This record gives sequence, C-alpha cells and structure tokens, in this order.
Amino acid sequence: MRAILVACLFATVVFLPSLSNAHGIPGAHSEGYIADVLVIDLNCEEENQTCVSRPSHIIEYYGADWCEECPAVEDQLRNATDDSSIILSHRPSSSDDFWLEASKERFLEVYGLWGYPTLAVDGHYIFAGPTQSRELNTLVSEYDSNYSGISNVTLLDGNISLEGNFTNMSIDIWTLHEDENLTNLVTNYTNYSQSNSVDISGDKLVIVLSKPGYIALISGSSLPANDYIPDGGVDSIGTEDDYVSGSTVIIITILLLMISLPATYQLFQVMRKPTQTNINIQNASIKDSVVEDSVFSNYSEEE
Repeated sequence: MRAILVACLFATVVFLPSLSNAHGIPGAHSEGYIADVLVIDLNCEEENQTCVSRPSHIIEYYGADWCEECPAVEDQLRNATDDSSIILSHRPSSSDDFWLEASKERFLEVYGLWGYPTLAVDGHYIFAGPTQSRELNTLVSEYDSNYSGISNVTLLDGNISLEGNFTNMSIDIWTLHEDENLTNLVTNYTNYSQSNSVDISGDKLVIVLSKPGYIALISGSSLPANDYIPDGGVDSIGTEDDYVSGSTVIIITILLLMISLPATYQLFQVMRKPTQTNINIQNASIKDSVVEDSVFSNYSEEE
C-alpha cells in the first residue's frame, strides 16, 4: 500500500531551487566533493507534507556492532534534535551483521578511513572517536552547506528520474531504514548512472550528487582522537568470498609439502651415499699420483 501511495505522490515532477555556482563546502577537496543532497521521505502519505527536502548537512556515520566505543556516538546521533541534517549509518565492516559492500567502498575508497567510530560531515570534516564527536553539534550550527545541483526528481513505482547538470558527476542513492538502535541504517545502494531502479522498501532515500574521486577530510574537532578503534578487516575491497581463512592457508601448505616430498626424498637419498663420493676422491688421488710420478721420471731422464 505504501509503495502505491509513494508512486502516486511522485508521479509528477518535483521542482527544487538550485544555485548554479554552489557545490558544497569550499576547501581542501583532493579529487571529489559533495555537490548536492536530497532526501525523499518514503512514508510521506499526505498532500500537505514535504516529501522531498534538501538538508543543510549530510552526516555519514561509520560504525560496527563489535565496536565498543560506537554506542556512545550512536546514542548522540539518536538523540540529535537538528532536523536540518540527514544522518546515514553505514556498516562497512564485513564482520557486522548489517554490513554493505557499497558502504565499505565509500569508507575505503572515497574517504580513506580505517577505524570506528567515524563521522564524515558534508564530505569535508571528520570526527574520529567519541571524544571528537562531542563537537559535532557545534560545528554544524556554524555554517550551511548551500547544496545545489539537482533541479527535478520523479519517483514512480521504484523508478527514479533526476534532472540537473550532471556532467562529470556521480549520483549515489542510499536506501535508509529507521531502526531503534541506529539512526537511518543504510540497507541498499544504487548508482544512478548504472540503474534508475531504487529500493523503496525503506523509510528514506538519500540522493548524493558528487564529483567522483577521493575526498580529503579535515578534522572538525580540536580534541584528540581518543578511543578510535582500527578495523583490520577492511584493508581491501572485496566480499567474504575473497577472504582467505586460516584453514585454507593450512591446506595449501600441506599440498605444497606433498608436491615437494618426492624431490626432497631423492635429495636425502643422494646425501646418504658416501661410497660413491669416496671412490671419486680415491680416483682423483690415483690420477694425481700418476701425474706426479710421470713428471718425476721425465725430470730424472733429463738429468
């Protein structure tokens, strides 16, 4: 029923204000940057509700269910009262029950992150650990991102259509689920250049227009990064199928030993035959003696 209502609500084009010269926060963007962010409320069922909005900030939270320091930051985000920001809860660790490959790629390739808990704000600032995260509200209250770039959006039966100036840009669409423990858990992902079919089984869609490439984050806090837990399980892009377990290493080692065993056995056999070696040495000694005798005889005859 909700999918039908959503389809009816977005059967017409939604017009959004756009500023052609704005592209998020100016600063030290190495390659990429976030240009625009739109949020579609999939629970929007009344005509007088705002179903599409442009937030002032996008806050991307990266955590894991095994991370001991993450609950403190998750509580902070859950109790946030700033309605002008959109929060995305990513699970990039493959050891997490809710992990998502696209979140892992963004964690590693886009931001170059390596630990938890981490907050990436507007593709510009980073808060590493619960201590730094305490200054999040202070930071976002000091500026507005002035996002722009997407002018029109249409959503019909799970198919989305966007309009705007997207030259050399990338569009990522994230499906979010409301959760009692996590604020806006990311459960699915669509790259708009590859498909216009999106997952509308969640509560929100977040559309992120960005310049592709690595984004260099700068610290948004003056506090030390205490209690920041590294994740050694996300050092490379890949799924669980790419992981080589300890048992696999043991099996490979045994196979290599079995392959090399015949050659090793022959080597030991050769090393255990001293007789042939002695004969060769004796023959060499005899030859040397013959040569010496011959030389001595020739010398005697000349005298």
